[in-house]
Amino acid sequence: MIADSSDASARVPSTGRYDINALEAARRYTRDLYLKAVALREPADLGTGLWEREGLSEARQPEAKAPVRKSQARTSAQTAHRLPSVRLAHTQAAQLLKRAGLGRKSSGRCASRDNGRCTSLEAVRTDTVNRVIGLKRESGCPIVITGGTEVGHAPGLYSHYEGYKLDIKPNRCVSRYIKSKYPYQRVRGDGAPLYGDSQTVYARESDHWDILFR
Repeated sequence: MIADSSDASARVPSTGRYDINALEAARRYTRDLYLKAVALREPADLGTGLWEREGLSEARQPEAKAPVRKSQARTSAQTAHRLPSVRLAHTQAAQLLKRAGLGRKSSGRCASRDNGRCTSLEAVRTDTVNRVIGLKRESGCPIVITGGTEVGHAPGLYSHYEGYKLDIKPNRCVSRYIKSKYPYQRVRGDGAPLYGDSQTVYARESDHWDILFR
């Protein structure tokens, strides 16, 4: 077939150059087809960046996280501190102490909470047990419990009966550790010198260390 010379001259200008307007129209048409194909193929997730890159939507700015105020963090910490501590049965606490290498001694050789001659751990706080175990690990000294939650101690919120205090047998190692780590505070009403901080207080009584774990 012989091409019509008149048709060829209509498509290509006599100057030998392509029609710029026709090329621009073809480019836009091709781009529109491409964008429609992308829109049908990809999910409408603005977070991927694809839609913004192809000019189909406005870029979404990342959501800013609300800053945590110091007062809010402090309130949360105080609330957590006020949460009730888990209480242990005597056998549970005794097993934990034994596994950690701590001893327990009773003048009456018993564990009843209702007998002042016994050394009971009934209803002791988990935190109290953990921290006396920590005392042994940090000091490297032998620790023997001689007083727990049994009756016969001074009453009060932070008392033996409430599970906040334990008595331990004094020895040169643990006494040296306590006095070197904790500053001297004052003399208690019964004459016992006090060492410690806001969380732990050691009172050196005549035959034992009386320890408060807040």
